Amino acid sequence: MVTEKLCVEDMQCVGCAGRVRTVLMNIRGVVKVITSLDDHSAEVTFAEKTPSSPALASALKNEGFLSPNQKCC
Repeated sequence: MVTEKLCVEDMQCVGCAGRVRTVLMNIRGVVKVITSLDDHSAEVTFAEKTPSSPALASALKNEGFLSPNQKCC
């Protein structure tokens, strides 16, 4: 398993956090998503090498979140 933390700057409310969770959980290979409004991030756990980080970012971008491809520090 691999866990990655993505910045989702446009996630501003509980509704956004729910959408982010839903979008990411619908990607094949994703097993867990934890969103945080405090630091505007999503921690995604997925099977190693599937999906790729760009695939996660692309899925979020397609949902209207503009900054998902920047990893949080």
